[in-house]
Amino acid sequence: MRVPRRTNFLWGLLVLAVAVLILLQSLNSIPSGIADLLGRAWPALLVIAGLSIFLRDRLRIGGLVALLVGVGLVGAMTAVSFSNRSAQPRDDYQQTLAEPVGDAITLLRVQLRLLDTDVEIVRTLQGRSVLGQFIGSRESLVNIQYAEAGDGTASLTVDETRPNAFPLLDAVGRGSFRLELPADVPLDVSFEGLNGALILNLSGLALERLNFDLHQGSAIVSLPEYRPLNPRSQDGQGVFVVRDGNITVRVPQSVAARLTLNRGGSGLQPVYDALIYNYLANDILEARSFDAAEIQLRYGVTAPRGTITLEVASS
Repeated sequence: MRVPRRTNFLWGLLVLAVAVLILLQSLNSIPSGIADLLGRAWPALLVIAGLSIFLRDRLRIGGLVALLVGVGLVGAMTAVSFSNRSAQPRDDYQQTLAEPVGDAITLLRVQLRLLDTDVEIVRTLQGRSVLGQFIGSRESLVNIQYAEAGDGTASLTVDETRPNAFPLLDAVGRGSFRLELPADVPLDVSFEGLNGALILNLSGLALERLNFDLHQGSAIVSLPEYRPLNPRSQDGQGVFVVRDGNITVRVPQSVAARLTLNRGGSGLQPVYDALIYNYLANDILEARSFDAAEIQLRYGVTAPRGTITLEVASS
């Protein structure tokens, strides 16, 4: 009786795939990021081959199982590698900002959208100017625009994007951005960040409104001793959101704050000084002197996976 010849469909598929990739690479049809990933992933072929041989006589679909395990291994290692690289500071790419603010400007709107970047905002010591510097990797592209309108307002936008859809692993890394704002110009600041530390040292600034949304990381906000002039301030000056991390809000002793908390059912209790602040129903922290205070600030604070801390700083 003639024994049927056993073939391995998986090996034929792998040989065909490798041949196609070599052809595409020779034609420069594969993005450099994908080519880099494939070049690093070739040891997975050894894993697939070993499993295929090991499972050949044990499972009818042993080749398919080996292929799925190999693909899963490559995916997991890729995710870990990019995660580790993104946490390492880089300085391959730099972008600076230096803009004078006109004397007629009575409100400066600042909008920041950054990715894996640590951000710090402070008061400038260079008069009526906006200064900034981004330091990061070659896989970041920062677009900075400053414009003054004829209605007495100015706008500053800072956008960080990825120039390549498939970044090179060696070029990935964490960036940093420092922004210095003038003290004598009312400010409306908004920030959206993907991952990083956020430090807002706003002491001495004329802060009208502040909104930020940080997806992952921790934030420290130092509010100024300043009474907002914007009429909308009666409805609140903004919302602080840290989706995965802790948030610390520092309030001057001369300022009375009312913070509406959203802890997302985390069960983590807010940290505060019970001698200065009351913890009211509906998750509200309010200064005991709020009704009589000259400077009243109202903010919403959301931290579903972290601790909310309220600190009172001496003036």
